[in-house]
Amino acid sequence: MVTNESHLLAFKLQNFRSFRDAHVLKFTRYSKDLELGFKHPDIAPALAVLGANASGKSNLLRGLTVMFSMIEGSAVRGAGNLPYSPFVFGGEDLGPTYFEAVVRFDGVRYDYSFSYDAEAIIEERLFSYPKNRPRLLFDRDGAGEEDEWTFGDSMTGPSQSLAKATRRRSLLLSTAQLLNHDVLTPLFEKFAALVKSIDSDKMAETLQSTLEDLSKDQSLASSVTALLKEADLGISGLSIEKTELSGDSLKQMRRVYELVYPDSSPEDIDDKIKRMALLPQLKHTRGQGKPIALPFNWESLGTRNFLTLLGPVLRLLRSGGVLVVDELDTSLHPRLVSQVVRLFQSEKTNPHQAQLLISTHDVTVMMNTGDYSALRRDQVWFVQKDDDGGSTLTALADYKPRKDEVFSRSYLNGRYGAIPRIDDDAFLRPLSDLEQ
Repeated sequence: MVTNESHLLAFKLQNFRSFRDAHVLKFTRYSKDLELGFKHPDIAPALAVLGANASGKSNLLRGLTVMFSMIEGSAVRGAGNLPYSPFVFGGEDLGPTYFEAVVRFDGVRYDYSFSYDAEAIIEERLFSYPKNRPRLLFDRDGAGEEDEWTFGDSMTGPSQSLAKATRRRSLLLSTAQLLNHDVLTPLFEKFAALVKSIDSDKMAETLQSTLEDLSKDQSLASSVTALLKEADLGISGLSIEKTELSGDSLKQMRRVYELVYPDSSPEDIDDKIKRMALLPQLKHTRGQGKPIALPFNWESLGTRNFLTLLGPVLRLLRSGGVLVVDELDTSLHPRLVSQVVRLFQSEKTNPHQAQLLISTHDVTVMMNTGDYSALRRDQVWFVQKDDDGGSTLTALADYKPRKDEVFSRSYLNGRYGAIPRIDDDAFLRPLSDLEQ
């Protein structure tokens, strides 16, 4: 039987933004917490990262998306610098940024890593584990004036030609797909498709992408409408209208997109403008009255964000992969947050065992009592900063919580750290002094 399964097992980063030291986020689960139902019970379908504001939660998630965006696009990127954002506190030069991802494609584990600075890729390595034993595909050493390469025996095809075609600022894995390399091109396609993210700065664009999908897929639209109805938002129906932009409005919209997306081609900008021509209409019914469609800008921010989120969530549940959402709880009630997480936690709604990675301040996702319970102890991680400003990553399971311990209560009481360290009296003092 031919399978098409892709999962993320672990992600490691070092010297990226607030992460000075190496830290590993694991999707593999503890044997005590394994649940029956999923084909791969050892892989967590969801992880939540909690921590104080400015602790580094967003930097952790951003590191993962940066790594996979570099895999997808480094070979076609222009001559600009690489996305190098090293740890800035402390003053010393910590060298290159390091990323590593452990994945499982069609039952085979792969370990892929690279390091880089603003000017070049410094190292790049890919191992496979076809029989749980490491097998080198390639190793790149770019520390000198020229890259030095080592290729494993399994790397059939024109590997030396591929090495010569790889620029100093491009990843070999990315360049391979341009040359249609026999071994690496299929792997590139799986890596490039694995991680998707919802950027809080581009919610309007994500909404338009969702609306475009819904306008083309009636089954998807029906599922989204059903979830909107069940979310107790007062919504009884959904329709999507198209508006036509012309004349001065079209010119003005094009100028705006050219400023916001300076690297986009005219065709990409035209496509974005077409998406902006889609407008959602949410119908509300009260009592026995006739459904009323309200202007979308009248809807609450939570309702708009929930609709925006449902498109990427349902797409991923249908196909598999990893969805990264920074601050999932933005304007959403804790019960809704828990329900979105639960969609990934059940093999009935998540048949391909897609994976969700979120950052959140909503402690109800880690409640292990009552209706809010969504995640187990091996699915919760904490980020906090040390005295030097460096972010640290710790799993809830590492604290060995008691069997009867209420995780959310212990977290708010400071047992696991990763909460704001605020002196109540000192916080009030500045305003108290102003009144004198």
